[in-house]
Amino acid sequence: GFDLVKMPKGRLQIQGLANFQRGVWENDDHLWWTHAKPGDKLELKLAVEAAGKHALSVAMTKAPDYGIVQFYLDGEKIGEPIDLYATKVEPTGKVKLGDFDLSAGEHVLTVEIVGANEKAVQSYMFGLDRIFLEK
Repeated sequence: GFDLVKMPKGRLQIQGLANFQRGVWENDDHLWWTHAKPGDKLELKLAVEAAGKHALSVAMTKAPDYGIVQFYLDGEKIGEPIDLYATKVEPTGKVKLGDFDLSAGEHVLTVEIVGANEKAVQSYMFGLDRIFLEK
């Protein structure tokens, strides 16, 4: 499960995905964020057990009605915006956000909806399957 800093705007739920494709999402589900608008943010707690350099990656979902998101770590923008539009529901696989020198303790990973592909249904949805934090 994911640990939230606070409830975001919109609606957050766990959506089962086994009817789309089995065995590609962890537990055949994802954290599904809907009814959000560009500028809205989802803040997740990231627990770091030991200080040091970590590779941070995420596995997400792409779909026809999904948005473009920007990630932040402890309030700092990381990487470029990621377009999650696809013609069908599919996993992104593991997407690396970068390598970071982190202190032990709690950090915050923020997802901001910044827009949507012009081909997408403008619903700005977002689906998060897993967060990978590897030393």
